[in-house]
Amino acid sequence: MNCLELINELNRKQIMGEEISQNEREEAVSILLHHISTTNEINNYKKTMRTNEKTRDMYPDYFIPPYDGKKKYRLLQGYLPKTNILYANYYELEILRLLLLYVPYEEEVQEMMKHTNMRLRNTCFGNSCTQGECLATGISVLRFLSAMEKEHREWMERILIPLGDTFALFGNGQAATQ
Repeated sequence: MNCLELINELNRKQIMGEEISQNEREEAVSILLHHISTTNEINNYKKTMRTNEKTRDMYPDYFIPPYDGKKKYRLLQGYLPKTNILYANYYELEILRLLLLYVPYEEEVQEMMKHTNMRLRNTCFGNSCTQGECLATGISVLRFLSAMEKEHREWMERILIPLGDTFALFGNGQAATQ
């Protein structure tokens, strides 16, 4: 089981109300922390994505998502991402959210949270953009923020209100085609 399959399984269990034992949590934390990408790997990934000073924050700083022969894996919702921005942010934000839920006071996790929080403030999807896959990436940001302190309530509302407005415009079945 790779990290994406692990986070999807843990999320599935949470959604279905299944118990996640302390043993499972500890094993998950160990696996997830073991998969932190090196600075070199992150820099190479961002170079591959052709980032510059303005777009650098659009991509993760800790976890590079898995690829199966250059193919992206499906997200928990069954959606196959079209962009690396959605795929990479979903992957990193879900890992960080689980780490925050399971080991909130671990120093390394706190540092990653603080840095990611600042990174997301510099992105369009972290600030209510609903264009293209920014909509789905914004949902990943909301899930991440929801695991953090209540201090992010106003930020969450800035993302949630335009997302809600966008979803309200969808007719039957249209959300899947947007």
